[in-house]
Amino acid sequence: MTVFSGLTVKVRIMLILGSYIFGIIGMGYVSYDYLRTTEEKTTLLELAYNLNNIILEARRYEKNFLLYFKREALVENHRYLDQAADTQELILARVGKLKVTPMFREFGEHFAAYRAGMREIEEQTGGSGAERQLSIDRIRELGKRMTDLSEELVAFERDRIHEIIRLLKGQLVVWSAMAFMLGVLLPWVLVFKIFRPLRIIRRATDDIAQGRFNRIEVVDTNDEMQQMMVAFNTMVQELERRQDQLVQSKKLSSIGTLTAGVAHQLNNPLNNISTSCQIAIDELAGGDRAILERMLANIEQETLRARDVVKGLLEFARAREFSLRPANLGELVQRTIRLVQSQVPAGIEVTVDIPHDLIVPMDSQRIQEALLNLVINAGQAIVGQGRINIRARHDEERGGVELTVSDTGPGIPEEIQGQLFDPFFTTKEEGQGTGLGLSVVYGIIQQHHGNIGVVSEPGAGTAFVIFLPGTVPGQQGHEK
Repeated sequence: MTVFSGLTVKVRIMLILGSYIFGIIGMGYVSYDYLRTTEEKTTLLELAYNLNNIILEARRYEKNFLLYFKREALVENHRYLDQAADTQELILARVGKLKVTPMFREFGEHFAAYRAGMREIEEQTGGSGAERQLSIDRIRELGKRMTDLSEELVAFERDRIHEIIRLLKGQLVVWSAMAFMLGVLLPWVLVFKIFRPLRIIRRATDDIAQGRFNRIEVVDTNDEMQQMMVAFNTMVQELERRQDQLVQSKKLSSIGTLTAGVAHQLNNPLNNISTSCQIAIDELAGGDRAILERMLANIEQETLRARDVVKGLLEFARAREFSLRPANLGELVQRTIRLVQSQVPAGIEVTVDIPHDLIVPMDSQRIQEALLNLVINAGQAIVGQGRINIRARHDEERGGVELTVSDTGPGIPEEIQGQLFDPFFTTKEEGQGTGLGLSVVYGIIQQHHGNIGVVSEPGAGTAFVIFLPGTVPGQQGHEK
């Protein structure tokens, strides 16, 4: 395909179609010319064949006249010679500069000599027998040569017709082969240079619609299709960057939401530390060692408790690249609950049912962000008392983990369930939500090549069901 190097797809297709069209026109013109020539040759062959038959008839009456000297035979001979002359004129009007012209001229010379000889014999009524016999021998020789030339003329034209037919067959084979090659080349260009790249791009756009920003393999077509694929990969890279910005933005929003709750969680251990310090100071004078040790142990426990709260918030806030690593799902859920528990009203119970050895290849930070959004949404959906249940199980059939976050809230109407994961869609009042929470959750799950769905009926609560692939239960060396 070096002949097409550097040409656009449009130019390539136009060249192939142009070659195809001009090839068909050329084949049609050449075939028409051959057929026209064959038609002329067929007409000439018919005339030559008629001329040969006329000469044979003339010679037959010539023999009768020379044998019996009947006047009727001579009249018939002259009549046939007149017909031969007429036919000769018709042939002369057609031969022009054809290869048969020299042969036909020779025939004309012998024909003229033969007619003159017949007239001489007719006029030699009082001549000697030797002179008359000499004229008869000459007539017979001219007649034989004239007959041979007419037969050669017929054979020559017949052979020319056969040659033209053979050439026409060869041309048809060549043109058919070229047409076949062009017919194969055009679909090849369409399939491999247009349809294949478009099919790759279509699959990639389907992946983007599912939240998977996969770059595509750039096909080396050296045309605008290759440029389009390069531009598509640039677009995917930019979408990944924007999605990361969106996730980080939502995370910062979540951090802002959690800050007040974290302050409340830190206030309790700090109060306990302060009280324990006061008691310890009061007991210094009395020297009650047991009370001092108990207060110091309480201070250490509350300090560790405060450290865990701050550590969990810092880990959640830390930005890092997407990375799949084996992690304990149960421990991740417990860390998430500790972060979000201040956002869950007191009348709502949070229960966890996850096997302690369930290890999942995941980006812990992003899965934690998804869980945090789901738990906060569940807590906001419940009015009064209720329950949020987080459970997970190993799905051996699909080779992964099914994680479910359910609540006992009022449920979600069926007509809006299909819009839940759309960006900026929210059922909350204006100013109460951005509509990005579930969209971010959906994107995170798609990044993990998993899927998320919703099961809900009005009055029966809501359950978000997540599937994460590649679970290895009991795998060691997981992230903590």
